[in-house]
Amino acid sequence: MKMKMTIVSGVCAALLLAGAAFAQMHGHHGMAGAAGMDKMVEHLATALNLTDAQKAQAKQIHEQVKAKMTPLLAQSRQQHQELEALLNGVNPDPTEIGRKTIAAHALRAQIKAVHEDAMTRFKTLLTPEQKTKLDQMHQMHHPDGAPDDAPPAD
Repeated sequence: MKMKMTIVSGVCAALLLAGAAFAQMHGHHGMAGAAGMDKMVEHLATALNLTDAQKAQAKQIHEQVKAKMTPLLAQSRQQHQELEALLNGVNPDPTEIGRKTIAAHALRAQIKAVHEDAMTRFKTLLTPEQKTKLDQMHQMHHPDGAPDDAPPAD
């Protein structure tokens, strides 16, 4: 009986972790992909009143990010599908679910690094006034000061 409870507890813990990771990643990347990134670039260009030179440099950064993100997001979708299949299986293996969850977390760290690098490079293009406006826009979307990739607050 004790062994059965240990297994059930392990499966429950793995399912909770996997579900949280899955929900967090899907929620954050809901607008991801080329269309979402294109819209974000257009919005920033308009909101920050970028010059033509800044727009050209921002487009270069965007294209580099797109090239890096496309395979990462495809891999992320694949991981989520595999994780969902495991979770919906007849007898979910908590060890395999744990491995998949850890792999998804590591990939999310790679995606975060690409985002952070792009934002750092983008900010070097901006005037002090544009940086201030960008910071204000970030504060409006994240009043708690959370980074863009933070999980939603409870």
